[in-house]
Amino acid sequence: MKRRDFLQQTGFGLAMIGASGLVLRSDARPTPRSLDALEAETLFSEISGVNLDDKTNLKPTVSRDIGPFYRSGAPFRAKLTLPFEPGSVLVVTGRIWSFETKKPLPNAALDLWQVDNQTADYSAGNGDFKNRARLVTDESGAFEFETVHPIPYTPGANFWRSPHIHFIATAAKHKRLVSELFFKGDAKQDIDRLFHPSLAVAVEKKKINGKDYETAVFDIVLEAEK
Repeated sequence: MKRRDFLQQTGFGLAMIGASGLVLRSDARPTPRSLDALEAETLFSEISGVNLDDKTNLKPTVSRDIGPFYRSGAPFRAKLTLPFEPGSVLVVTGRIWSFETKKPLPNAALDLWQVDNQTADYSAGNGDFKNRARLVTDESGAFEFETVHPIPYTPGANFWRSPHIHFIATAAKHKRLVSELFFKGDAKQDIDRLFHPSLAVAVEKKKINGKDYETAVFDIVLEAEK
């Protein structure tokens, strides 16, 4: 039988029987897990040092104004920047937590936006969503995104902004949080009147396959709705 004839007949047959016609064989057995998988789970739990059900030192994340450059409708993706964007590659990881329960929040949403690395401009957000993205946390409340380290800029006379990434964090039964992420040691933090030290995280420089990049860890804590 020719490949085209086979695909046509197979597709026609599946369409006729529908999903209900796909039945697991009666003698089928669950696919066994390997010992490597079990050992990996144990190893990761040991080296993570994070007890997801007990984090008593949480404080609600400080809020900031949303500013004039937010645009709704950014695509869901883990990379804010375009391919080959100039600048230092930055990978940010973290979790979104509930202040009341002290537990991470799965399926929480994170909306992110920042300036262009060359011109210090925000994209229009009307189809051009460069340096904008949305994420959803996994079952452990974790998120990860890649971007480039933002640069300082001046939106007006005698007003400097130190490098930062805007974000909106939302989760069911919790207050919406608008805030910003800063990086310790960046320029202009001493004169940026919107800078807050509790929103600044350390940056670690790393190298993989001969390429330099930066990493930062930033946890977000949301308050429950009253």
